[in-house]
Amino acid sequence: MGEAAEISPREAEVLELVGDHLSNAEIGSRLYISVRTVETHVSSLLRKLDVPDRRALARCATERTRPDRQRPAPALPTRLTSFVGRERERAALTAMLGESRQVTAVGPGGVGKTRLALAVAADAAGEFADGVWFVDLVPVT
Repeated sequence: MGEAAEISPREAEVLELVGDHLSNAEIGSRLYISVRTVETHVSSLLRKLDVPDRRALARCATERTRPDRQRPAPALPTRLTSFVGRERERAALTAMLGESRQVTAVGPGGVGKTRLALAVAADAAGEFADGVWFVDLVPVT
């Protein structure tokens, strides 16, 4: 990455918001500038920092603007009891998570899929820059 690149104060603001994963429209609204101006700043930052895409730009933003930023706490439901056993399934799910962005646990209701997934997610939270998140899809019809 082009670490010695001269970045304007406005570009630094745009870079930070790209690092927060905001869209160009959201960045424009937050900074009171047009979406086209945001696009120009993003293109300029891609060139100046010598990164191939917006995802790399977001990673660069985190490194440059917040090097001391701590990883977010896992956004998981609070455990009411400890998780015991199922080491084989836990290891298999952890291995799959290392290979794929999304892993689905399937099986009949009541066998503990959600508890297993939450235990693995809590263990893996430090491996992901944005932590892990729990999304309850039960109410979705």
